[in-house]
Amino acid sequence: MHGRNGAATAEARTMPAEKSRPDKHDAITRAASEMFLAEGFDRTSLDQIAQRAGVAKQTIYSHFADKESLFKAICAELTEKLTIPLREPQPEAADLRSMLQRLGEDALAMMLHPASLDLHRLIVGAAARFPELGRAAYEAGAGRMVADLSELLLQRSRSGELARKLDSAAASLLAEQFIGMLRGFHQVRGLLGISPVPPAERRVYVAACVDLLLGAERTLRP
Repeated sequence: MHGRNGAATAEARTMPAEKSRPDKHDAITRAASEMFLAEGFDRTSLDQIAQRAGVAKQTIYSHFADKESLFKAICAELTEKLTIPLREPQPEAADLRSMLQRLGEDALAMMLHPASLDLHRLIVGAAARFPELGRAAYEAGAGRMVADLSELLLQRSRSGELARKLDSAAASLLAEQFIGMLRGFHQVRGLLGISPVPPAERRVYVAACVDLLLGAERTLRP
């Protein structure tokens, strides 16, 4: 008993030093990402994560309050990383069709990325237990795409590049419809393990979605 307490005391003394090392934090989050994506929330234990990260279990507690906190942080971090390409600034001089084509190709590629599909499965499986996680994932992913695209459409509407002036509601509707068209059945096939269509076919598909969007804005009711 004394030996175990002594070991625990010695480990506790090392915690402040370990917490200050960014490599420990990175090792924990990297191991946790791999474990959660592969095994899900319920089947992953902190002992497994600690072993994979090469740290003591107590070290994890020096960075995260519990497994739920670590899980939420991992989901937020993965969502942020996967949506980085969609947040790259667009050249202001580019015409709207070219911008929509690029945004569409980047968004569809992000949706079909294996890590994105794994994250989608992970969050959908955990959303009933952690409803706030589902909301946060939506706001950081699809919600952010819709908001950004809606703002772009509003700007281009005011500059006269669109056939008619859009208000916020109409721009938001078009943006949501465009993101929905992009997703189509591509993501469903990816989630079911069906091979994706080749990149050249995806580009043609995105171009068709852009045509539908630019055609739809002409028919919206004022």
